[in-house]
Amino acid sequence: MGFLTDRALTVVGVISAVVLLSSLSYEYLFHEDEVVEFSINDSNIMNDIEQITAIGPRVSGSSQEVLAAEYISQRFTEIGLTDVKIEEYEITSAWFVDADPDEHQILMHAQLERGVQNGPGLPDGTAGSGRIAVDETGNLNHGESFTYLGYSGANHKHDNMLTYLGNGSVENFAEMNDMTDLAVMINYDSTRSLAEIYKDSIDRNAGVVMIYQEGVESPPFRSVTVQENGATVPFPEAYGGQYADSLIPYIYISESVAMMFHDYIEQAADDPTLYASLDGFWEGNNVGTRTTKVVTGQLVGSGEGEILVGAHHDSVYISPGAVDNAVGVSQLLEVASQMSDMDLQSTITFATWGGEELGLLGSQAYIESHQEEMGDLDLYINLDSTNLDPSKGLGTLGIETSNADLVDSIADIKKSVLADNQWQEYDATVQLNEFGGNSDHRSFAQHDVTTIGFYGWQYEEYHRQTDLPTIVNQNGLSLTVDIVLQILVAQGGHQSIQEPLIQISGLEGESDSWVFPFVLALLAGLATGIGGLIVFIVKEITAEMMAFLLAMAAGVMLLVSVLDLWFGQAVENGFVPITISFGIGIFIVYAVSIYATKDEDTADMSKERKLYKSGMLTAIALAIHNFPEGLAMGVAVLESAQYGVVLMAAIALHNIPEGIAVAAPIQAGGGGRLKATLIAMATGFTEPLGALFALLILGPILTPFMVGCSLAFVGGIMTVVAYKELIPQAWQQDQPRHMVVGAVFGAAVMQVSLLLLG
Repeated sequence: MGFLTDRALTVVGVISAVVLLSSLSYEYLFHEDEVVEFSINDSNIMNDIEQITAIGPRVSGSSQEVLAAEYISQRFTEIGLTDVKIEEYEITSAWFVDADPDEHQILMHAQLERGVQNGPGLPDGTAGSGRIAVDETGNLNHGESFTYLGYSGANHKHDNMLTYLGNGSVENFAEMNDMTDLAVMINYDSTRSLAEIYKDSIDRNAGVVMIYQEGVESPPFRSVTVQENGATVPFPEAYGGQYADSLIPYIYISESVAMMFHDYIEQAADDPTLYASLDGFWEGNNVGTRTTKVVTGQLVGSGEGEILVGAHHDSVYISPGAVDNAVGVSQLLEVASQMSDMDLQSTITFATWGGEELGLLGSQAYIESHQEEMGDLDLYINLDSTNLDPSKGLGTLGIETSNADLVDSIADIKKSVLADNQWQEYDATVQLNEFGGNSDHRSFAQHDVTTIGFYGWQYEEYHRQTDLPTIVNQNGLSLTVDIVLQILVAQGGHQSIQEPLIQISGLEGESDSWVFPFVLALLAGLATGIGGLIVFIVKEITAEMMAFLLAMAAGVMLLVSVLDLWFGQAVENGFVPITISFGIGIFIVYAVSIYATKDEDTADMSKERKLYKSGMLTAIALAIHNFPEGLAMGVAVLESAQYGVVLMAAIALHNIPEGIAVAAPIQAGGGGRLKATLIAMATGFTEPLGALFALLILGPILTPFMVGCSLAFVGGIMTVVAYKELIPQAWQQDQPRHMVVGAVFGAAVMQVSLLLLG
C-alpha cells in the first residue's frame, strides 16, 4: 500500500491492536450486563394485602374466596393483563360453619368422673348417668383451646375415655390395639404424618384423636393429605376412598389443655373408680365437594417461551391470612404491574390458586385441565408467605428450585439485589429441592416443570387468627418482588435496547410505515458501493494494498461471524440451535465451492483467476448475509425509529470494508474497475429486500429466534469465505506485515461498530 510507509503501517497496527483489545476487554471482561432497575411500590403491595385480608378467611368454596377472586381479577385487568378469567374446579374441601348464638356452640369439655365404666359393647355415654363428676375443665372453646384439622370428622362424641398414646408411633398403636370409645391424645413430633396417625386411629375404632405440641398454646390449622401417584390427595379420597364415610373428629389442642387432660389421665390411672372422659360438639365442621377458584391473566411475549407465576389466594378457616398468603398474592400483583411495561420474548401467565391450604388442590386441578400446555411451560415461580422481618429473626428469604442448573444463576441474582444498602439486614438462601417444596410449586415439579419457590420461615401467627396486616413488615416486601423480577428478566428473554448517545429529534417511538425502514436498509446496503468506489478511485492495486484489503475484509467477517453472529446469537437464543444454523452455513459454502470447482484444476489456476473467484464468492456470501441484516433492521425500526437509524449507521460502517473485499479481488483478477464497483454495490441491494420481506410478508410471525438462526447461518457462510478464500489470497500476496495489520485493523473497525450498536 504505497501511501503507507513502514512506520505508518506500524502505527496503524499498534493503534488497531490497542483498539481491538480494549473494546474486547470492555465488552467481555469489564462491561457488566445491564441490570434492569424497577421502581417497586411497597405501599401498593400493602394496600392489596389490606384489601384481601379485609375479606376475611378465604376458605376454598366460600363466598369470601369468590370475593377474593373477583378482586384479583379486577386488579389483573387494571394492570393491563390480557385474557383475564376466573376458572372453577370441583375439589374435596373442608369448611367450618359456626352455630347461631342461641344454638349449641362448637366446644368440648373433659371431666374426671367417679362411677362405673361403660358396659361391653354399649355405645359411648351410656355410663354417664351412673357417674359423678369430681372435677371438670369447663367449656373449652373452639379457636382458643382447639382447632379442626383439615378433613376432620364432625360427630358429636360423648363420654369417650381420655387416653395418652405417646407420639403416635406404630408401636404405640400396636400396644393399644382396640380403641373403641377412646379419645386418643398424642404428643405430635412429626415422626409420622398426620394421615398415618389418623388412619391408624380410625382402623382401631377410636372415638376422637387429638394432637398437641410442646410449647404450642395457640392451636393452628393443619390439613391431612396423602402423597399418592405423584399427587397430593385429600384424606377422604386416599387409600381408595375407604375412609370417606368413617371420618372421626381430628383436632389440634393447646398445650395447656393437653396438660389438664394428662392430669385427669394420671389420676384415673391411680384410682380404679375414677374415669377421665371427654365430651365434644364438633358438628360445625364439614367435609364435601366445593367449587374453588383459579384466577389467571397474561402478558404476551414477542417470541417463544412460557413462564407461569403463581400464589395461592385461599387461607385457613380460622385466619384472615395476611402473611399466608395475601402477601404472596399482593407481591404477584406488583410483579405483574412492573412487568407490564417490559418487552420479553416469553409469555408470562399470572395465576392465583384456591385449595392450597387443603392440599395444593387448585393448582393440581388447573394442571390436570391444561395438560397440553404443561409441556410448553418453561418455568413456574411460586410466592408463599414471603414476609421478611429482621426484627423478629425472619430476615432471610427462602428460595428453592427443582433445577440444579438454576441454583447458581438465582444466587447471582439475589446477590446483586442484596447489594443495595437498603437490604443490609436481609439475606436469602438458595437451595436445590427436586421435589418442589411445600407449596403449589410442588404440583408443577411433580409434572416435570422446572420450578422456583419463594417462601418465608414459619412465624408465630402462622395459621392462626392473629395473621393480620399488622404483623406484615412493609419495608421488606419489595425484596422478594425485585428478585422475582430479575429472574423473569433473565429467564424471559428480555432484550434491552441501548439508548443512543445522540438523541435524534423527531424519531421518537416506532415507525408506522414500511417506507422509512426500507430507505434505511437501502442506505445501509449501498455502503458496500462506497467500498467499491474506493477501489474504483485507486489507480493501482499493489500487492501490499491487496494483502491489506483482503486481510481487513477477513478480519471484519471473522470477528462479526464468530463473536456476533454465532456467540452473540447463541447467548440470546441457545447454543444448540444457533450452532446448528452456523454449521449448516459452513456446509453449504463447502458444497457450493466443491460443485463450482469440480471441473477446474486449481493447481493450474492463475493468480488473477483465483482473486476473481475469491471476489465473486465473497460477493455471493455478502449478498446472502445482507438479507437477514435487512430482516433485523425491519424488526428494529418497528420497535424504535431512532434505534433503526443507529442500526443503519453501524451496518453501513462495516459494509464499507465488505464492499472493498468484493471489489478489490475482482478488479485485481481482471474484472475491471466498473464491474468490480457495480458488483460490490449490488451485494447491498439484498439489505432492503430483507427489510421488505420482514415488513410486508413475515409480519407478526417473524421472531427474534428466527432472525438469530438466519444470522448464524450467514455467519457460517462468511467464516468459510474468510478462511478459505480471503486469507489464502492475502497470504499469496507475500506481504505478511500488511496482511496482519489489515486483519487487526478490520477486526478493530468491526468490534467498534458492534459496540456502537450496543
